[in-house]
Amino acid sequence: MNPRSRFVTLCFGLMLGSLCAAPATPAETKPAVTNAKLEDFAFISGHNRGEYEGGVIDEHWSEPAGDSMIGMYRYIKNGKVQTYEFLSIEMVAEGPILRLKHFNPGLLGWEEKDQVYSYPLVSLKPGEAVFEHPDKATRMTFRSTSKATLEVTLERTGRKPEVFQYAHTDQ
Repeated sequence: MNPRSRFVTLCFGLMLGSLCAAPATPAETKPAVTNAKLEDFAFISGHNRGEYEGGVIDEHWSEPAGDSMIGMYRYIKNGKVQTYEFLSIEMVAEGPILRLKHFNPGLLGWEEKDQVYSYPLVSLKPGEAVFEHPDKATRMTFRSTSKATLEVTLERTGRKPEVFQYAHTDQ
């Protein structure tokens, strides 16, 4: 299985991404939760590290600031990067939206330069945020399971949910 196929299986592990749905344009995104504050996502901030298929999944999220948070993700296997992702949680007039783009080594983008995967926030409670693609084919849940762990669940229509466990530090 090539690195891109492996990541399609992971799908974002970081995160997380939905390759089964077409990238959304901002006009297609309307968050269901409109009263959330950026600080509600602070539990994601920091360094998250886990294992996947004999490799390492490594993700860093900035602290909430201004109207966004940014995240960087990489999947390393056999000592070589297989995939990168750039992520953001942006506060827009309608509410928070998780956005992401995928890259191969060399920062070669998977999506067209003006395409991005967008997941409006559909549910929020302390230590848990659920983002869902507008076509409802893909859902990503970030859940703080303790101060030292973060769990990301990727649900895709017609597939068994994938749960990724991360060791979490605030830095």
